[in-house]
Parts: sequence; structure tokens; C-alpha cells
Amino acid sequence: MTELRRMLPGTDGRSDFCQPGGTLAAMSDAIENDVIESGAVVLGLVRAMLAGSQLTADESRYMLRRTAECLRDALNVAELRGERLKAAGCD
Repeated sequence: MTELRRMLPGTDGRSDFCQPGGTLAAMSDAIENDVIESGAVVLGLVRAMLAGSQLTADESRYMLRRTAECLRDALNVAELRGERLKAAGCD
């Protein structure tokens, strides 16, 4: 039996599983790539905001919240990809 692949957690914080190499796995790959791209976009925006004029408290809180969300998502992707590498014997 093939080992199941864990996917990114949903809004409830729980992960689902899928068969490696299938349609759901391909969709999961695309979502992971979108998460990384989104983080890169937010990082660019944050850098521009920090280089600009002084931020309001609301702007700072929003920026920090979005940055934390992107970091959480990127760490989840890294964890999942690490699990797949380990399962493939690439310790």
C-alpha cells in the first residue's frame, strides 16, 4: 500500500490526506506553490511599506498580521515538503 500524502491544513487546522501522484496531489502542489508566491508578494509589499513614510498603527497591525499568516503558511508548506522528502529517502 502506498503511503498517503498529507495536504495543507484547512481553515479548521486539520490536514486531509491524498494518494501521491493523483489529481488531488497535483492540486495540492499548485496550492502550495500559490502559498509561496503569495508570501513573496506580501514580502514585497511589506518592504515597500517599511521603506515609505511612517505607518499608522492600523497599517502596522495589518502588515504584521498578513506577514504572520504568510510565515505560518510557508512553514506548513516546508513541513509537508520535508515529510515527502523523508518518505522518499532523502533525509
